[in-house]
Amino acid sequence: MIKKFLVSILVIAGFLSCQVQAADAFKEGVNYKVIAQTATPHKEIREFFSFWCGHCYSLQPMFNQIEKRFENEATFERNPINLMGGNMGVESQKALAVAQLLKIDDLYVETLFKQMHVDGNIPSSHDDFVRLFESLGVPAQTFESDYNSFPVLGKVSTWDKLTDDYKLDAVPEVVINGKYLTIMESVDTQGEFIDLIAYLLTLN
Repeated sequence: MIKKFLVSILVIAGFLSCQVQAADAFKEGVNYKVIAQTATPHKEIREFFSFWCGHCYSLQPMFNQIEKRFENEATFERNPINLMGGNMGVESQKALAVAQLLKIDDLYVETLFKQMHVDGNIPSSHDDFVRLFESLGVPAQTFESDYNSFPVLGKVSTWDKLTDDYKLDAVPEVVINGKYLTIMESVDTQGEFIDLIAYLLTLN
């Protein structure tokens, strides 16, 4: 379930590419796949990931750069999947939805990834997430009241539906405008991946 691709894309090379390659530089079936008939009504970059995925953790600096690079052109959406981590994978999804409601999702993502992949502290119960949020300044009562709220359950349902609709069974994956699945193995550098995203954002 962990998607493997060229190690070179994991290297943060510094400056992001600001120039979009010519349209004929990227080919359907080579650099991207069409996975839906219609695009989203707004430009969107959606990152499918799991907190249990080591590659996803390694790529977070790049995805943070991508979010900043396109902040005035497209929305950047995190889409955690439920394919890894068992029940704790679902817990991590719901906790992210709570963090988004509380507008601390960047902090939550950074903290949980570090806890798991640097500190080796893997959540094994619901209470572990309660304590994590308490460490972020969120009282247990606040977390619990939001945890099973309709907005949280609806968000998780949407994430799961998109994962199923796009027939994704590996992470990380990036879908542009709800229609184009990037083939991350087809590029060698971060700059090329940025250019691919920029190109796909121009398509209908």
